[in-house]
Amino acid sequence: MLALLLAVLAVASPTNAAMTADGQMIIVPEYVKAEEIVKNGDFESAIPLLNETLRQYPAHASAWNLLGYIHRRLGKFDEAEQYYEGALTLNPNHIGALNYMGQLFLQTGRPDKANILLSRLKEICTDGCEELDHLQTAIDTGVAGNY
Repeated sequence: MLALLLAVLAVASPTNAAMTADGQMIIVPEYVKAEEIVKNGDFESAIPLLNETLRQYPAHASAWNLLGYIHRRLGKFDEAEQYYEGALTLNPNHIGALNYMGQLFLQTGRPDKANILLSRLKEICTDGCEELDHLQTAIDTGVAGNY
């Protein structure tokens, strides 16, 4: 799995990203549908849509992140971590991936690593953000969230 991730990331370029040159997101129907499905709790059905998103746009960091979220929620922690790493390789400041990977670190007994990601979120979200709040709460309570 990691070898495949690295191979895809190696060929991904800004021209393949689901983003315009000025940083505006391109609407990818498969990704939008996958988000809706995940919000309804049907994680497995979203995976093919996200795989199609990545086939079209291998550098779509949010698709990598959502695959990580799905796998984490399914208890597939090793796979989830690889997807989060993919998202953060493409966008080191992806606040969703930083939060979700922090949640994963808490779930897998690595609170020190979760705290490192919390520090990164504090640097990025200088005016605060939901992702920062979620990870802070999870660290404070010692309980990872289901988001």
